[in-house]
Amino acid sequence: MVAPSVYSGKRFGIDKKSFSNNAISIISRLKNNGFSAFLVGGCIRDSIKGIAPKDFDIVTNCQPEEIRKLFKNSRIIGRRFKLVHVTFANEIIETTTFRSGTDSSSDNLQIDNDGRILRDNNWGTQEEDAFRRDFTINAIYYDPLSKEVIDYTSGIKDLKEKKIRFIGDPEIRIQEDPVRILRAIRFAAKLDFSIEERALKPIENFKYRISEMPPARIYEEIIKLFLSGHSLNSYRLLVKHKIFDVLFPHIDDGQETFDKFFIKAFSNTDLRFKNNKKLNPGFLFATLLWPKIFKDSNIKEKLNFRRYYQSVSTVIKRQQMICSIPRRFISFIKDVWMFQIRFNKIGKKSAAFAKNIRYRASFDFLEVRSSIEPNLNAKIKWWREFYESNFDKRNKMLNIYRKSHGGK
Repeated sequence: MVAPSVYSGKRFGIDKKSFSNNAISIISRLKNNGFSAFLVGGCIRDSIKGIAPKDFDIVTNCQPEEIRKLFKNSRIIGRRFKLVHVTFANEIIETTTFRSGTDSSSDNLQIDNDGRILRDNNWGTQEEDAFRRDFTINAIYYDPLSKEVIDYTSGIKDLKEKKIRFIGDPEIRIQEDPVRILRAIRFAAKLDFSIEERALKPIENFKYRISEMPPARIYEEIIKLFLSGHSLNSYRLLVKHKIFDVLFPHIDDGQETFDKFFIKAFSNTDLRFKNNKKLNPGFLFATLLWPKIFKDSNIKEKLNFRRYYQSVSTVIKRQQMICSIPRRFISFIKDVWMFQIRFNKIGKKSAAFAKNIRYRASFDFLEVRSSIEPNLNAKIKWWREFYESNFDKRNKMLNIYRKSHGGK
């Protein structure tokens, strides 16, 4: 047995008031019924770092079926990784049972020939649960009733040293779940931490297995990487560790060509996040997949319309094999790309185009393109002025444009 380090929450400035009242009520009911229960993971990590916690995960020695009986507003989800969602009006609290991760001969724990965990419903103790988690900084527990912090894996130390450290052998942990590579990148980007040295070689050796993971999981990780306020850091780390081209193989070694394009796009995204503006996953994927459209259609020189239309559908279809982009965003992506052509057509339909629901997003995308296509600056200036002008000014602009282009 490993004796955990136990601290007072006050030592780290943890304020119970910053946690969800719903989460605390779940813990209270579990404890009142004879079970142990704790907040764990990101909400504790972020609280210690002075970041407002958002997602509140609970772990307990109460098994899923028993949790379900205690909370009528709950349901068990998952078969391979069983957990309980306790639903409230404004949030869902994920509640899991301590896992041991031992006894691979049991039907409750299944591992494939590559070491990947296929099923893990082997219940255990809090100590066993701590050592089954991915990183030390995510294995810190907090009891909001006793206000104690429990640390089995020196996660507090790694938070102070700004280190992303795997629990156990990184090679084994990555083979168990290659998505942990993306999680390591995400936390390093979010917290401005470094990934431990001993994990770098396993990351390099097993990064290709990310593409073997369920596309829905990869989509979720991409959203977290790029739409959580640290997209530029995520991009730089993905490139540094040569994972960007695993997620987006369509770039065909042309990432450096589009570096300024991505930096501009992700800087804008992070600024929008900081200003609490809406972020659209469709715009994100329009950005990430644009290099292939750009190269296939030769849009910079002389646009090949047939190849452009064909490329739009092909690029999305291929990316779906790696990450499953929801259908509701695919139409948005296609509109943003197709409207790039509309900016070339100034005339009678320009006013109607400027009223289109996708116009603003398409114009923002045009501005991002100018980071590597400076020839677009004059066009951007014209459309910005046109959009902001009244009816008379627009007509005047259109007349001047027709005359300067031979009355067209």
